[in-house]
Amino acid sequence: MTQVPQPLLLTVKEVAKLLRIHRPKVYDLIKAGTIEGFKLGSDWRVKRESVEKLIGEIPEDFFASSKGAKKLTTPGLAQVKLAS
Repeated sequence: MTQVPQPLLLTVKEVAKLLRIHRPKVYDLIKAGTIEGFKLGSDWRVKRESVEKLIGEIPEDFFASSKGAKKLTTPGLAQVKLAS
């Protein structure tokens, strides 16, 4: 299995998906200083490390699935990749 490199920065959408919250709440967390984020042009980026301090290490499969490939795993069966 090839490892997907974990990005240093996350989008607000990725953080919302990870934390299972709505995007406006992510902006609230940034404003409150709970997670570290900054504006890059018109977009916001959040430091992966600050999210990991909050929830622990982010599973590798999160980044694989956010790049368009979905993985399904069932005990005893080979891994299957589906294109979105």
